[in-house]
Formats: sequence, structure tokens, C-alpha cells
Amino acid sequence: MSEFPCPVCGCSSAESILSLGCGNIDNSKLYPTVRLNSCTTCGHAFNVLSPGEITGLDDYYNNEYAPANLNSVVKDGDLPGSTGLYTRGRYLDLYEMLAPQLNQNGSVLDVGCAVGGFLDFLKQKGFTSLFGVDTAEAYVDRACEKQYVVELGNAEQLPFADCCFDALVIEQVMEHLVHPWKAFREAGRVLKPGGVLCIGVPDASRYPEFYFYDFYWLLMREHIQHFDIHGLSHLASLHGFELVDFRQSSHPIMGEKMVMPSLSASFRYQVQADCVKAHAVRSSLPNTMKHYVETETARLEKRRDKIRKIRDSQRPVYVWGVGREFLYLYESAGLKDCNLAGFIDMNPFKQSSVQVNGKAVESDEKIGLIEKDAILIITAIAHEGIIKENAYRGGYNGEIVSIV
Repeated sequence: MSEFPCPVCGCSSAESILSLGCGNIDNSKLYPTVRLNSCTTCGHAFNVLSPGEITGLDDYYNNEYAPANLNSVVKDGDLPGSTGLYTRGRYLDLYEMLAPQLNQNGSVLDVGCAVGGFLDFLKQKGFTSLFGVDTAEAYVDRACEKQYVVELGNAEQLPFADCCFDALVIEQVMEHLVHPWKAFREAGRVLKPGGVLCIGVPDASRYPEFYFYDFYWLLMREHIQHFDIHGLSHLASLHGFELVDFRQSSHPIMGEKMVMPSLSASFRYQVQADCVKAHAVRSSLPNTMKHYVETETARLEKRRDKIRKIRDSQRPVYVWGVGREFLYLYESAGLKDCNLAGFIDMNPFKQSSVQVNGKAVESDEKIGLIEKDAILIITAIAHEGIIKENAYRGGYNGEIVSIV
């Protein structure tokens, strides 16, 4: 683990910043512990994974991540990669950097296109030569229904010929990759000389400014790279790309309370990697990440104190929301030591496929059957208000405890 090389510069010397237990649902292939390192040479921050955990990620994306998202209760059609309320802002950021460098007849490949939302966005703007690729079969099938040419594949090994695209878009993908340098190598291969590469990632340099929940930007364990503009442009320069423009913005991602700091950047493929020296200064990201970890650790201690009181009461505990926040509270804050009597989630995939310590996840029909002395903990924080209303409407008259 200690010799896991930096995914940006390849250096094998790194500093450990955090080891955080995040729990897991039964039989999940997603790795259970975030081990966050920063490179001592370039400053890039990244999660360290074992070979087995890397293998498990592919299974997780196809058999857990995609089905859960496609079966989620969404607002305004906001499936991953759709054109909805919570994606339009990010799409507009990318479009405004892409459009000045490309005419509407130019060929565009969306890498990690999901259900084809950005392709829809570009089509509405008049672009006509649109292609996509995604790793999840369910997403590819959905996107192909829209008559786009979408292939099954990934950013690190694109199923397309050399020099065939005028532009590539890699939005909310680069942070998922074990080897992001391979994505730049592949982008250079399939782009025509002088082609445009537009990238959108969460902006790790601003994690501390956008609080939603403890460690939330690390609880998203599928995000294994944590980029700032320094790390992204340095990696690009190593593979023949020159930074043209970038912008920092913020956009809601699953509700108005959950606002993600976003970084969008455009690059021009120059073939010759001759601008490496310009990015030789070490990033300040390690200090930012350490500050973020210290702040969130203090919040975790407060949650542990509240959960200890619930544990000591021995009252039956029901949890509404089997997601990232629940797993974090279960593993790191001590929720697993409480008298857990049941689990509720509105996602049909979770109801049919997920168990927590052998107990099935149930629908909200369970709420009216909960014993009077029980405690209900809502861990689906983004929907806390609506869940409270539904609980009372469903006949629940017990105590609701906030672990905030």
C-alpha cells in the first residue's frame, strides 16, 4: 500500500492524511476504508486501493452503482448523466469552454456519457456529430435508445480509432479513475492534432468551503482522485495538452443543500509535451486536505457522543436512508453498536438487493408498524424534511433523533 504510486507524477513517496472506515452493505464490492494520501512531490491527493479493491470497483459500477442510480427516486429526470435540474449548470460550464474552440459540425466524444445527458445538451445547441462511451451496460443501453453511437468501454481504453474526434468531454469521470494518466494518453490518441479536451471534476481545493455532511467529499468512495487545477493541468502537460481555460463554480448535485465545488478546464492537444516545467511547483492541496480532515474529525467526535447516548438507552433504532451517511455513522461513529431494529429506503434496488447484517431494507410501509418506544434516525440528509413528513403521514408517532 505504501508504494502505491502517485497517479499524476508517478512518484512512490506519499504522506498518509486519513484512514476512515466507511462501512459497507452486505456483499458490496466497494472498498470499505478510505485511505487518503498526498504525493510528497507534486501534492496530488488520492485514495490508495489494493489490487482486490481495484478489481471490485468494476463490479460495483455495473452491479450496484448503476442499478441503484437508475432506480432512484429523482427530480426533473436527474439521473446520472441526464439533462436535469442538477446537471445543467455543469453542462453549461463545459459548453462555454468547448463552443468557442469547435464548430457545430465537429465530432464530439463524451467519455462516461451515462444515459446521454450531455449529448442531449449539445444536440440542443446544434451539434450533430455526437458519440459516447460508458463502462456500465445499463447506461449504454439507455443512451443507445436515443440513437446516439455509444460504445461500452472506459476512459483508459477507448474503443475508437486514432485521430477521429475534434473534441473529447470527460465530465465527472476523471476522479473515478485508478490511472487518470491513461485517460490523457487515450485522449491524445483519438483526438485530431489540435483537438480540444474539456474536463469537469469536483474541486478538491474547495472541499472545506462546501460542507454538506462529515467527510462527504471523501465518503463518495468512487471518487478516488482529488484534483485541484494544479494537479489536473500538470497531468495534462505530461501528456501533450496545454491548458486553455478553467473555471471554478458550484452546483447542486442531489438537492439544494448538497452543493459540490466544481472545476472545469479545457485543454488543446499539442502532441509535444513541452510545458512540464511550468507546473513544477508543488500544489498547496495537501494543506487544504489536512485542514478539511481536521475539521471533519471534530464533527465526527460530536456525532459519536450523541450515538453513545442512543446506544446506552437500548431503545430500538430504525434508520431511514441506507446510503453513504448511514454507512459512515455505522462504521465510524458507533451506530453499529446500537439496537438496530430495521432499515428503510425508498430505492427499489436497495429494497430488493441490499441487506445490512442480514436484515433486508424495507419500504416506507414499515413506518406505521414501528414500536412506540423506538427511535427513528434519518440518515438521508438531503431529503430529511420530506422524510419527516412521510414518517408522520405514515403513522409514525415516535421520536425522531437528528445526528447532526
